[in-house]
Amino acid sequence: MPLNTFTVGGIPAITAEPLTPEAFAPFGGVISADHQIENAASSSANYGTATKIHKVAPIVNNYDKCPSGVVATANWNIFRCTAPKHLISDYGTYKRYTSKVLERHPFSTQTFLPMGQDLHKVSYLVIVAANDPHSGAQVLPDPSTVRAFVCKGNQSVTYGAGTWHAPMVVIDEETAHIDFAVFIHENGVADEDCQECYFKPGFSINYEKVNHKL
Repeated sequence: MPLNTFTVGGIPAITAEPLTPEAFAPFGGVISADHQIENAASSSANYGTATKIHKVAPIVNNYDKCPSGVVATANWNIFRCTAPKHLISDYGTYKRYTSKVLERHPFSTQTFLPMGQDLHKVSYLVIVAANDPHSGAQVLPDPSTVRAFVCKGNQSVTYGAGTWHAPMVVIDEETAHIDFAVFIHENGVADEDCQECYFKPGFSINYEKVNHKL
């Protein structure tokens, strides 16, 4: 059962931006070696055959604060994701995705690591929102803060603990599916592992110019 259903018909379309560690920092972390090898702390590894880039994304387990007291385990899951073509359309000069749900994991970060994707191909879409500071004890998203990012096949994203985000959105319509290795802490208590809010008719996310990648 969702925490809340929002009506968002009056919010203008949102244009997705390229994913970078700096742009995504308010919402979590990014693993993007092409960006981080220039700026993050690094050292030589594997007897000189590798560069180790240090501490590029957070891992957080706050289940010691959960109401049930049920202990969480650290889990690797796999999400096999296909493009949600029923929510993708051409709108003028843009490809557009309609986002109808945001979720959050109150006590854990969640990392999505795409596997087997072309390094430079735009592959998936990340949608996030800040918490509404006026929502009270039941933490809700602020619909006016929604942002979207387009992600390449060699980038992964870590949602911060408690960060509102959309389910993973594959926008590479030429591939049958994308497999994501997903790291998260879970304790099996539904409302503590995941909370959702619905949006009607949904957010419009412009993510790709027709015949021209962002």
